Amino acid sequence: MATDLEYINLFNRCTISPLKSAEINRIVDNKILSNKSRYQAIRNKLLNLTEYTYRNACFFTEPEDRLLEKNPKIANGFFSRSFSDTGLFSETSGIPWYFIACVHYRESNSDFTKHLHNGDPLSGFTRQHPANRPKIGHGPPFTFEESAVDALKLRGLDKETVWSLPKVLLRLEQYNGIAKAYQNNNINSPYLWGGSNLYTKGGFPRDHVFSLDYVNKQIGTAVILKAMENRGIINIPRQ
Repeated sequence: MATDLEYINLFNRCTISPLKSAEINRIVDNKILSNKSRYQAIRNKLLNLTEYTYRNACFFTEPEDRLLEKNPKIANGFFSRSFSDTGLFSETSGIPWYFIACVHYRESNSDFTKHLHNGDPLSGFTRQHPANRPKIGHGPPFTFEESAVDALKLRGLDKETVWSLPKVLLRLEQYNGIAKAYQNNNINSPYLWGGSNLYTKGGFPRDHVFSLDYVNKQIGTAVILKAMENRGIINIPRQ
């Protein structure tokens, strides 16, 4: 497992393969940015950003109905604002939306009909590891959002408070599972570095089967983040 400094150095050394550049931009534009609000909604749900807690957090001195009587237009506009519009919670609160987006891409090619856990269909419980998820109050079918919340809570990611670049990369690698086969063969995980100068070959063509000759053709999550930073879409803190 890499140290914080090693993750940062790898990210700095990472260059996107020219042959993959157009593909990566399509992923960013068509799969990630176009669904940003859905990933943000999952983050907000994990933070319990409800209208009720928002109103209580504002410490009103007047009842809501009296405020509405005085100026309905202003009051309604004020109450309907989302948490991201306030100073109470910022874009850096909770799991970054781009973390969820990257996991979604790797696990199911950004398919909203599949579980964030592992890409199994939402029409039933997960079959692959972790199996028999999500653990919620009803059976299938499930929405992507409720299953995604279960997947992130299962890994304790809703309890994490530090989302610096090395922590983001570590948690992405852990989501897939940190394989000793990569470390033993001095191979960078394609889950992070596929499509860059940091990955050529080596991987798992199927579960628990490692091959030095296998080439994982999916774009790595760190490479997607690098492309997004290069384009000025995000800026991940280094510490």
